[in-house]
Amino acid sequence: MAYRFDPHEAVDAAIRRIAREQIDKAIDDLSPIDGDRHEGIHEARKRLKKLRGLARLAVRATPEFAARENARFRDAGRTLSGVRDRTALIEALDGLAERFENEGAAASFAAARAALERKREEAIEAMGSEDAIAAAAIGHLKDARSRLDRFVLPGGSKRNQRFLVEAMGANYRRARRDLKLAIRSKRAEDFHDLRKRIKYLGMHLKLFEALWPSVLIPWREEADRAADALGRDHDYAVLRAEMAADPLSFGPKGDLGGVLALLVRHQGELREEARERCARLLAVRPKAFERWIGTLWRLAARPE
Repeated sequence: MAYRFDPHEAVDAAIRRIAREQIDKAIDDLSPIDGDRHEGIHEARKRLKKLRGLARLAVRATPEFAARENARFRDAGRTLSGVRDRTALIEALDGLAERFENEGAAASFAAARAALERKREEAIEAMGSEDAIAAAAIGHLKDARSRLDRFVLPGGSKRNQRFLVEAMGANYRRARRDLKLAIRSKRAEDFHDLRKRIKYLGMHLKLFEALWPSVLIPWREEADRAADALGRDHDYAVLRAEMAADPLSFGPKGDLGGVLALLVRHQGELREEARERCARLLAVRPKAFERWIGTLWRLAARPE
């Protein structure tokens, strides 16, 4: 079933299966015989985020395991983040240029893009070989995989299901708080915190999809769209900070000012889109959300 719980499967067996699949695929992504190393790193980072989402669901059933493995997957992701983060800024600038391609600003983007490409090359040189970076991440992943066979949850199936649902509800509850804070403060860091909660919500809905696919799949897709909007907003916030810190690298003052004006404009659009999507996603009270997911699990787990 890939990255999904089977309602008829023991919870600890499902966690072992899902984690093993994601770890093995991440190792494959980082060990290309042929292919794009940048793309392999990008795919591996996405799998590491999925593994962290899975570990966070286990936090109430087994706090020590969840904290340890979440930290392991976080550290593995950090070894891969430098080049990918730089590439994300270039992609963000390209997306901005595409959004406003009919406004005659193409020339203004050229110097900014060249600056970002230079900074990416500097990051690659500072980090060392991509082979070494990938090897370090693979080491973290193999350590995690070696512990999976010994992972067993205490208690019965109903208890462990309840703990997973409560952990999902805890993230949902925090997302509601973060949405209110981001709307009130308008600070980039608060929108970034909201993005992380929505990203985890999407992962959790993916894991629970089999409980009611026709409802949970569209909901998960909506969470993904909200997270994408918030992710691009974060990229723009980082880009603005870089431009403010080193404006001379990004071209003539007039061109940079034009790019920044468009960037701020698009950020406003993205935040409004994310606000509307998140308000719908998070409209249910957390306790009611938990009860609903728990009920879906019980219904789906009935003998066939």
